[in-house]
Amino acid sequence: MLKVLEIENIAVIEKAAVQFDTGLNVLTGETGAGKSIVVDAINAILGERTSRELVRHGAPQAVVRAFFEGVDPAVQAVIGNLGLESRRRTVRWCFTDEFLPRAKVAARSTVRPVR
Repeated sequence: MLKVLEIENIAVIEKAAVQFDTGLNVLTGETGAGKSIVVDAINAILGERTSRELVRHGAPQAVVRAFFEGVDPAVQAVIGNLGLESRRRTVRWCFTDEFLPRAKVAARSTVRPVR
């Protein structure tokens, strides 16, 4: 389950963290408050293609971190098969995407267990 989403230098957001809880989580706010930016950040973490234009104007890079808890053992096995560190008792993972505004390869992703 997604527990925390951290966003840095994406669109108009300099730095923000969103915490999620069990059950229904709702994003509300006025036009321009950043709801779509939060959704774009979640999509980036889930592997959707992103645009370099997401990087906040003047920032060297943008970063999205997603912390998951209670990750299913089958998912942990897939992560381990990808050559990423996996510990049998780890149930919290951090997925990080970094976007560079001007580069041929504009994104770098990492996955790591968190204690």
